[in-house]
Amino acid sequence: MFPMSSPAVAFFLSLLFLLLAAAAANLDIGKTLSGYSDFSDFSSMLNETGVADQINSLQTVTVLAVPNGNLGALSGLSSEDKKMVMSVHVVLDYYDETKFNKSHSKHPKILTTLYQETGKARKQVGFLNLTNTGKGPIVFASAVPNSHIEAQYVKEVSTKPYDLSVLQISNLLNVASVSPAPYVAPVASPPRKVLAPAATPTSSPTPSLADEEDVSPTSSKTKPSTGSEPAAAADAPGSEQEKSAAPASVPCLASTILMISTWAWFLLTVTN
Repeated sequence: MFPMSSPAVAFFLSLLFLLLAAAAANLDIGKTLSGYSDFSDFSSMLNETGVADQINSLQTVTVLAVPNGNLGALSGLSSEDKKMVMSVHVVLDYYDETKFNKSHSKHPKILTTLYQETGKARKQVGFLNLTNTGKGPIVFASAVPNSHIEAQYVKEVSTKPYDLSVLQISNLLNVASVSPAPYVAPVASPPRKVLAPAATPTSSPTPSLADEEDVSPTSSKTKPSTGSEPAAAADAPGSEQEKSAAPASVPCLASTILMISTWAWFLLTVTN
């Protein structure tokens, strides 16, 4: 055995590294499609959007190619949307005619596309549903709910098991038409200025019925008497009960005056 530090071991390891690097970079989608003139527009769009370089950096991939004349849905799209649409036509797995014939299923199979790997996909835009029941056409459809965007498998174009497979489909999967708009954070509106309520003139409270009842006796007690009444009261002889009741009216008059003073002070306080 050669010692680990020998030049022969170093040469062997370098050669192995070069072989592995060449094997990892052996995909060339442009070269593969160059032999098929029906897909020249599709190949040009892969190069224009940069998706061709991404395909060439992969190890296992299936390209869903669309023939010339069926790419009209790309016209008018932005560069970013074109790249998104082309990326959805790159499946990160290997599929060919043989695999289709061995993978019939009653339920759709979910396929991951190159667009899903970008981290920009939302609401399942980066996934496809593969329907292959064996009793009808093989259908590729967008996994976006209610998108109704689908294309049928037509034929196998080129294969390199299990690295690169190019399959023809009937039409373009224009997922840009169902792609949700990018999220935009709502702009907070400035706080509204709250206006103070307009001052209303203060009105003096209306005396209640009870207050009126308290005030009404006062007017009768403070009503000035005529000149003849005191003389008549003084001259007319009264009974002992009348003489004793006269002094009792003094405290009643004092309490009435105190009540009136209190009510007047209350009205002044409320008004000010």
